[in-house]
Amino acid sequence: MSFQSSPGIILFLILLLRLTTFAQSPETVVATVNGTRITLKQVDGTIGSTLLPLQQQLYSVRKVALDNLITARLLETEARAQGVSIEELRQRLTRGEVNVTKAQVEDAFAENATYFAAMSPDEARERLRLDLENQARMKNYRDALEGLRKKWTVKIDFATPVSDTDVSPAKGATKAAVTIVEFSDFECPYCVEVQDTLKQIGERYAGDVRFVFKHLPLEGHRNSFPAARAAYCAGEQDRFWQFHDALFDVPSLSPDLFYKLAADLGLSRDKFTACLNDERSRAAVLRDMETAKHYRIDSTPSFLINGKLVRGAVSFAEFQTIIERELPTTRKTSAAN
Repeated sequence: MSFQSSPGIILFLILLLRLTTFAQSPETVVATVNGTRITLKQVDGTIGSTLLPLQQQLYSVRKVALDNLITARLLETEARAQGVSIEELRQRLTRGEVNVTKAQVEDAFAENATYFAAMSPDEARERLRLDLENQARMKNYRDALEGLRKKWTVKIDFATPVSDTDVSPAKGATKAAVTIVEFSDFECPYCVEVQDTLKQIGERYAGDVRFVFKHLPLEGHRNSFPAARAAYCAGEQDRFWQFHDALFDVPSLSPDLFYKLAADLGLSRDKFTACLNDERSRAAVLRDMETAKHYRIDSTPSFLINGKLVRGAVSFAEFQTIIERELPTTRKTSAAN
């Protein structure tokens, strides 16, 4: 019987290896060959580009499970305090003002008219009204759960996986409670739009948030892939973030512009040119694109916030809500002030 390896099998074996070695430190010796030791850190160093997505995936699964357990404990605690069953408490938490207007129903009907083509307009509108009411009740429930998190003591000490072998540009807190991985395109107008929000996040949560940048140039944006390579090459001369900011500040991109920005930042033209023409800059961008594909990310900007996928140029308030949920309880108060 022959055995043929496949990417899926290889990823499974790597994940299995990590599951059996989580209790070991990077310096743990996992093998010895003729007296020469092989450490876990050396093993991980050979699979760096593959390991981080697996760690992130496992973290995401565990984070969902952790959130569910926290919610269950909060409901148990609050139910005891109120002297009711958990089911009765759930019903109470969904109560609150639910006011779906006729205009909201009509807007939803107009947006989804094709979907309801086989249904009478009155029936479709009634179904939409019920759906909108259920959404409002779920919002009441989520808001109530957030209130319980503030009422009762919740301390989370569940660190985001960090890989020493991850070579993506990063900035912010070294030991961060929250890691925001941004998948972006330098020609994407929504990516430009969200930059001010990200700067605001960086200022507000300077001690708690770390940013990691990954390239995701989209088809149809002629200069986005070359811009990504240029930014990578600027990073080789320790000017990635300055080049990144400059690319997002200009109205249009071109190869001539890349050289002008490099000159403005004092980069060596020879090194910059050599890097642009070298396979390593292309491979670096393609590696990020493969990571995006792994997470089924195909639009920009997209973010992994402690492994949780968020799509689009979301507002500061939306970022803040997610970040606050991830912060240890002891840091929430100081961050909000």
